[in-house]
Amino acid sequence: MARPAGSRYIVLMHILVLIFGILMTIGVWSWRLQMARRGAKAALDAAGAIANAPRRFAFRYKAGKGGISLIEDPREAAAIMMMEVARAREGPLTEAQARVIDQEMIAHFNFTQAEADELSAHAAWVTNSLPDPQAAMRKLSQLIVSAPQLGPKEIVDLDAMLVAVSEAEGVPTREQLTLLQVFRDKAGLKT
Repeated sequence: MARPAGSRYIVLMHILVLIFGILMTIGVWSWRLQMARRGAKAALDAAGAIANAPRRFAFRYKAGKGGISLIEDPREAAAIMMMEVARAREGPLTEAQARVIDQEMIAHFNFTQAEADELSAHAAWVTNSLPDPQAAMRKLSQLIVSAPQLGPKEIVDLDAMLVAVSEAEGVPTREQLTLLQVFRDKAGLKT
């Protein structure tokens, strides 16, 4: 027996409503999962921001200081001082000066060649932003002299390192001798 046309229409409508309901359910759950993922990501980002807060605040504190004010390691200060002495020759850093600076760091800091190269590059970068070599030398000399881990022997060794750099290209210039004297005055060394 054939069904009337109206009952086919009702069955078709029920099927369409069922399909529409299934699609709506899938859409709602998909949207909920997406929102849950976004919420989890936001929570993870917030946790990361909280975890990095001390580092971020320390950076902001340091960013307010000048580049030389951030130096705390006497080896870094010594490398920058050697770079200042080398650059006081009024020209770009020469191959001989770079070699002497690296050799001095390897010998006195027990560095590898790679470590010496890295510290030399850092010292060159710092000295590019220092306007007054004498003021920088005074400040760095004070850091060296007041470093509790350094004694008189290390102070004399640094003086010899600075002299070696100043003599890398021959007789030291007046500017190089002036920087050496700034260190010697701060360190209390007799010349």
